[in-house]
Amino acid sequence: MSTNPLLSLIRLLRTFLRKYALFVLRLSPHQSIVQGILLYTFVGWVILSLPFMDNGHVSLLDNLFTAASAASTTGMTSVNFAQSYTFFGKLVVLLLVQAGGIGYMTMSSFIYLSFSRRLRHRHTEVLNTEFALPRSVRLHDFLRAVILFTGFVETIGAVFLFNYFYRHGYGLFEAAWYGIFHSVSAFCTAGFSLFPDSMIQLADSKTINIVISLLSLAGAMGFIVVTDLFNRLLRRTQEFSYTSKIIVVFTLGALLMASFILLLTNPGLTPAAALFQATAALTTAGFNTVPMASLSACSLLLVMALMSVGGSPSGTGGGIKTTAATCLLAIVSSHLLGRKHITFLGRQIPLFRLYMATSTSIFYGFMLFLTVFLLTWSERSLPFFDLLFEAAAALGTGGIDTPTTALLSPVGKLIIIGAMLVGRVGVITFGMALLKHHGTDDAEEVPEREDLAV
Repeated sequence: MSTNPLLSLIRLLRTFLRKYALFVLRLSPHQSIVQGILLYTFVGWVILSLPFMDNGHVSLLDNLFTAASAASTTGMTSVNFAQSYTFFGKLVVLLLVQAGGIGYMTMSSFIYLSFSRRLRHRHTEVLNTEFALPRSVRLHDFLRAVILFTGFVETIGAVFLFNYFYRHGYGLFEAAWYGIFHSVSAFCTAGFSLFPDSMIQLADSKTINIVISLLSLAGAMGFIVVTDLFNRLLRRTQEFSYTSKIIVVFTLGALLMASFILLLTNPGLTPAAALFQATAALTTAGFNTVPMASLSACSLLLVMALMSVGGSPSGTGGGIKTTAATCLLAIVSSHLLGRKHITFLGRQIPLFRLYMATSTSIFYGFMLFLTVFLLTWSERSLPFFDLLFEAAAALGTGGIDTPTTALLSPVGKLIIIGAMLVGRVGVITFGMALLKHHGTDDAEEVPEREDLAV
């Protein structure tokens, strides 16, 4: 008796999904996040390796590099992305960027929450691990805000960009494609561009500078701020959370200071270019309107520092996060002023959050050292400063392209791929995924969520 091939395929798929669900249940929350990013990267790599995805000159390793860069929303490329991939290849990258930008667990929520109660409980644990939320923000409200805000902002950005490209001679479909692609790439702080020189040829456009910067800020400042704003508009809360206040104050202060320093250290730079580059670095968006080689060495050091700080908790940016940097500044300032308690904006920072911030920063520094160490071992012919910048851009998912990326050896590319993926999941999450087992979770005392996310 013959068997229907379609029914056999459906049974095989159901069996695979059931076994995969059981596999996920055995993982700790941190391990679930890591396997999700790795899964996205692997699937993207397989699809990008199909013959019609590129113009025939991209190797399997470079396809893996592009898939990892897209899934981690880094934007680094070992080949010229705009010229090397076909429309379908760029579409796959766009989908990977969208999935990586709003989070693996957000994308999978509507699938997992339809399974058994046990799997729903495990999924909720993972969501709370990936998104460090203050106690004033409910998980359900947060997920809804993520989806609605992402769709709303990316649509508005795409409309403005479509209008710009259409008015500058692009056809209807081409203007729509360029608008959608760059809107998603900017909001997800991915830095992928359909232009071979990032945004350099559009440096004089006020529309591009403003829209791309605002989209990057909207994504990198995080969905916690959005959820807070959403709750305030609906009058569910009386004021913004402590986390949101820290994010806004630190981000605006850092952007103004960084823009001033860039202007001071690069006399030929315009205020618009300085602000755009500071925004692209702090949000880890990865775009640039000026050639990076034209910036002074001290400016590049500043860019590396901004990429290492990165975005904010539960946002699309990488780095140690603005809240962790704020905690470090509060520790130093309180110590210098002789205060007994660590405070910022007139409030004492919980001790647990200070531990998280210092642990994240120390481990981030160790991972950066390890990445640079490995690169200097494998890429002995390349200048040290260039390798340092590459490592900072990869681990911070800043993704600002330099000529060095294309010169990396196969081993060097694998090192950068690893750094990008670690930067996307977060260094602490990655470390706990390696060292922490699911069976030890119940034995730990988990502190109650404070009104500050790190």
